[in-house]
Amino acid sequence: MKKYTIITIITIGIILGFLTGIYLYRLNRITHEQKDYIAEKVEDECTAIGELDEEELANLITTNNSEEKTSPNCIITLKVYHEACGHLIESRQSIEETEVNITEEELKEKFSDWEVQKFTPTEIVLYKEVDEFCDEHYLLKEDNGYITIYKLDENDNAQIYNTTDISTEYLAEEDLEQIRNGIKVCTDKELNKTLEDFE
Repeated sequence: MKKYTIITIITIGIILGFLTGIYLYRLNRITHEQKDYIAEKVEDECTAIGELDEEELANLITTNNSEEKTSPNCIITLKVYHEACGHLIESRQSIEETEVNITEEELKEKFSDWEVQKFTPTEIVLYKEVDEFCDEHYLLKEDNGYITIYKLDENDNAQIYNTTDISTEYLAEEDLEQIRNGIKVCTDKELNKTLEDFE
């Protein structure tokens, strides 16, 4: 009885070992075939790209890069260089609804007279040069004990732009003398900084 039990156990062990061997062999073969397929596919794609001439390769790269599109929260920075006075004026604005979800190429068509210096889904920088005098030239002078802001044109003609509530009564003698003679400032940023200093 013991003899038959041992023979049965040995027989079952051999069968299980044989089946395990077949399973591992098939698994190994499938893995190698997958690796060969992947390697072959990668090689085919690399060879295909390598066989492209320069123009086709440039088109491929441009196509891939131009897939980026503007998002609704994109900010546009406009840089305008005024050659007549040598000032670079920057302004920022939110993207308009008609400019949402467009590619860089579509943006270039829309802003054909601007140079696109930066293009990402959340930030665009546009630049252009104009042969004009910018409208951010100011003159600060005293008027009835307060600082008044005048706007200057290209011929230095002054026109009242805004009156402030900054009193000249407590200014230092040197600052008061400058204000009485008139202080010229350029750009809105510089104007705001100068007014803050007097405040």
